[in-house]
Order: sequence, then structure tokens, then C-alpha cells
Amino acid sequence: MANNGDFAALERMIASCRELARLPELAAPIAARNVEAELRASASAGRAPDGTAWEPRKSDGGKPLANAAGAIAAKAIGTVVLIILTGHHVFHHFGAGGKPKRRIIPQGSIPPRLGNAIRLGFVAPFRDIVKGKKP
Repeated sequence: MANNGDFAALERMIASCRELARLPELAAPIAARNVEAELRASASAGRAPDGTAWEPRKSDGGKPLANAAGAIAAKAIGTVVLIILTGHHVFHHFGAGGKPKRRIIPQGSIPPRLGNAIRLGFVAPFRDIVKGKKP
């Protein structure tokens, strides 16, 4: 025969399962911060999101787009991470206006480092839910 303690544990487990349905919306803001940090780091290093080095400046062979990291932002909208690139850096990203193409934000598939940044956004909210904490 089951006692009330068994039912209380079952109710907690059901509540945790229901809370897991909210995981993507809880993780998105954290994932957005992680993605922004990763993209800014790659831009600061003069690299595309996939790790390939940007073409050097034609004028002096130096590192191009020294301020590109400041043109990158990411924010969560619901369960979506929106990446925003502003200013003249957009022309470089697409290679428009005679600029060499230097990818600044991902296009197409998600590079592994960004995939990991997104996955890390899920860790803390998942851990809190499983431990019964309200995120």
C-alpha cells in the first residue's frame, strides 16, 4: 500500500516534467549571451565563426575589422536566439561594395563552437528544474 510520501514524490516528479517544457524559453537568454561572447571572441581574433582566418587588409596586410566585435549583438526572442550585425561590417560580411567577404556571423550550418555555446545555455536551467528549484 502506498503512503502519502510516495504520492508527494510522484507529484514533484510530474511538476519537474511539466517545468522541462519551459526549458527552451529559460535557456534562450543564456544561450544568447554565450553566442554573443563566442562571436565577439572570434571577430576579435580576426576569424569567421567557423574558425577560418579573415583575409588580411589589402593596404598593409594587417588584421582587418578591428572593431567588428562591437558590431555584434545577440538576444533571445522567445525560444529563438537572434544575432544582429550592424554598421559597415554588414558589407564585409557579405562582400558587398567591393569589400572582401569576411564572415562575421554564422550563415548556414552552426559551427561546433556556437553549438556548444547554445547547449551550455541549457545546463543551468535544466539542473535547477531537476533539483526542483524554480528557475
